[in-house]
Amino acid sequence: MAALSRGVQAGRAPKSHSTDELQLCCPIPEGALFYGETRRRTAAPFTQELQGQVRDMPAEMYRHARRGYTPRVKPSKASSACSLEELCLTSLLRERTAGAYLRRAMEAEP
Repeated sequence: MAALSRGVQAGRAPKSHSTDELQLCCPIPEGALFYGETRRRTAAPFTQELQGQVRDMPAEMYRHARRGYTPRVKPSKASSACSLEELCLTSLLRERTAGAYLRRAMEAEP
């Protein structure tokens, strides 16, 4: 069986940022992005810069976790199209900290 030489990421429409490429990036030279709205597949080369972002993200997440820091949610028009929309805690925006959100949530439970 031949080795996989190209990954494919399917999405609804192209985005102005690199989240689709970041999800697709792995140790292969390039992937493809397929968007249902345009019904087109485009090449997604895995540049050194993109691979660097993929390597740096877990370290950044770890630093935040060690500090007990929760980054602010940045909702956008695209948020409603996100596959994780139902799991997203955008209600955290109303609170100053994750701790305040958790305290409020715990008080609301019977």
